[in-house]
Amino acid sequence: MHRIYAPVTVRQTGAMPFEKIRPRHEHSARAARLIIAARLIVTVLLLLCACAGPRSNPLKRIQATGTLRVALDPSFPPFESVDGTGQVAGLDIDLARAIAARLGVEAHFVTTGYDALYDALTVGRADVIISALYPDPDRIQTFTFSPSYFNAGEVLVVREDSPITGVSDLAGKQVALVFGTEAHMIALQWEKTMPTPPILITGDAPETITSVLAAEIVDAVILDNVTAQMALVDTPGLRVLPTPITDEPYTIAARKEDAKLVEAISGILEEMQANGELEALIRRWMQ
Repeated sequence: MHRIYAPVTVRQTGAMPFEKIRPRHEHSARAARLIIAARLIVTVLLLLCACAGPRSNPLKRIQATGTLRVALDPSFPPFESVDGTGQVAGLDIDLARAIAARLGVEAHFVTTGYDALYDALTVGRADVIISALYPDPDRIQTFTFSPSYFNAGEVLVVREDSPITGVSDLAGKQVALVFGTEAHMIALQWEKTMPTPPILITGDAPETITSVLAAEIVDAVILDNVTAQMALVDTPGLRVLPTPITDEPYTIAARKEDAKLVEAISGILEEMQANGELEALIRRWMQ
């Protein structure tokens, strides 16, 4: 036998229609999701605070890990390259190790492309950049730079017994340079600005123009400082004038908040400059 149910009349009231009333279990699920989200936010904030502590003291952070992470692009000898054993080597490598030793830690090298060096600092993969780095003036709001440890600008190379001491002594002299280089552009400007400009002789390779200098065919040569330093080894009897014609400093960079680290590194560079260690590194790798 089937039960017969009498029809039920739903009273019309001002309440929300039945089909729009949210079931009780949905309210509970929503509350649970809010609690989970709140916990996640608290966890993230705690992690950020934990990271902020060491960042505020970069020296303690580095000494706690025992490692100075150095970003570099190993494609620019003699500053950095990969040797026959697959290890990075060069002037910047030795410099980084010397700095790390004075900080009481070891250097760890993070290799990347030159265009990604600053990114390595930004994302926290490295503490510093030591990679024949020219300080980008557009990045001074975000990064901090050490004093220069090497100037790669254009320099004058003369014979050891030459009386030439600077650009002002080049009037009417014969000056050799590589055609189409920055040095060539600078010398062409002298023809417009100097009352008696030098006589320019162009060549196609640094070796050619240094050889004519050694042979006393010309009075001076203009080269970038890296090439000039190497020329001293290959062509005896020459010297590089101490004041560069153009300025291209190589510096060490770190995040702006790690300024204390760069301050410590700057002190180390000053010490290495004073005791001759920096010059010895340059001489070793420019051979």
